[in-house]
Amino acid sequence: MKNIRILGSCVTRDALEITTDFKLIDYTARTSLASLATTSRKDPILINNIKSTFQKRMVERDMTKQFWQSLEKSQNDIIVIDLIDDRFNLRLFDDGSAHTISSEYKIAMKSQSQNGRIVKSSSGEFKSLWETGLRRLKRHCDELKLNKIFVNCAFYQPTGDHSIDSSINIAEKNQYLREAYLKLEGVFGRQAMIEYPEEVIKADVDHKWGVAPFHFTMETYKFFLSELLKKTSQDL
Repeated sequence: MKNIRILGSCVTRDALEITTDFKLIDYTARTSLASLATTSRKDPILINNIKSTFQKRMVERDMTKQFWQSLEKSQNDIIVIDLIDDRFNLRLFDDGSAHTISSEYKIAMKSQSQNGRIVKSSSGEFKSLWETGLRRLKRHCDELKLNKIFVNCAFYQPTGDHSIDSSINIAEKNQYLREAYLKLEGVFGRQAMIEYPEEVIKADVDHKWGVAPFHFTMETYKFFLSELLKKTSQDL
């Protein structure tokens, strides 16, 4: 069984729930390379306003940028990146720190005043921060001699529910993803990219987490796992 770490979202995590080939040992979600390019700013009061233990942990990891510390423990582990949680905006503070405004963060911060300003995920400023985060990731991977880096190149898919699809703005989000995946390929190489045929990646209207353009079918997850297994088996 191969140890795996995720910097991404449920897109990758859900796939790992149906396999015994990989063991998930670290999961960083509700964040982005843009957020990871900024400095730590922990807000205990806001964190305590979140009821779910998992959501509390993810928001705290985003605030503290704990991913960088976890990366130092990776050794021979596989690291998979996906960018679905790049959809969240940032709250950027004057001291250069930032929080990802995930769904759970947004609900928790309603009960307290917040300074800082919003940086939209579609903005040039967000993309500039993201590229800074990517350079830092590459530098850390080189320093730690980590070379088992893979990118889950998932794209948003129509659900058939017009209200959901239009609110997500699938075309705009996918254009962002296309540009970002090219940048990741430029840094980590073609061999790092796990791409899907159009007929394989589909939204699942019966998904356990509900209908969303990034909740996929079992066929989608199985394809990802088969590709990841092929790529990682080549190293044996």
